[in-house]
Amino acid sequence: MGLEEPSQPDRRAIRLARLVAVAADAIQLLAAPLFGEGFASPFNDVLDLVVAAALIKLLGFHWALLPAAAAELVPALDLAPTWTAAVLLITSSRRRFWLAAAWAVAAIAVVAVVLRMRHGP
Repeated sequence: MGLEEPSQPDRRAIRLARLVAVAADAIQLLAAPLFGEGFASPFNDVLDLVVAAALIKLLGFHWALLPAAAAELVPALDLAPTWTAAVLLITSSRRRFWLAAAWAVAAIAVVAVVLRMRHGP
């Protein structure tokens, strides 16, 4: 009745989860003007819900998905590849965990710098 260690997803599920995450982040980045505060904002929210559900289905629940989902709710921060970073954190080996974490932090920093440059000091 204790907490059980979740089973590791197979390689096919890992590849598919990575593809889903990269595709979602690419769609959000390329279609950012459409997914702004305007009429398409609900489509962005639906996309995030679908992506979260698909990733949980493929990989099982993982705590790294919660900050990714929260970041997707923050305007402009959702341009960072948070889904991709979360999936890399979940599916990377322990050795590569820090590389994936550094990549995620760098991506978020780049988005923050770009937004700061666009909106001024």
